[in-house]
Amino acid sequence: MTYIWNRAEKVDKEKMPQLVEEAFNKWVKEQCKGFSDLSEERKAKINHKISVQMGKKNCNLKQLGYDNLQYN
Repeated sequence: MTYIWNRAEKVDKEKMPQLVEEAFNKWVKEQCKGFSDLSEERKAKINHKISVQMGKKNCNLKQLGYDNLQYN
């Protein structure tokens, strides 16, 4: 699956970086639905997936010059 934060260079500059951050936060909420009911192994896999994607998002935003910024 391709996520918007992995293609951030294609997002309209006027909507950056807020659109990417909002999409990521929405995706994280979806991943965490029913989290408390999952096994520890499944929780660890979800946490790892979120961590990997957060790193990719942050790297892509940094490459586009959006590092160390506070977003609304």
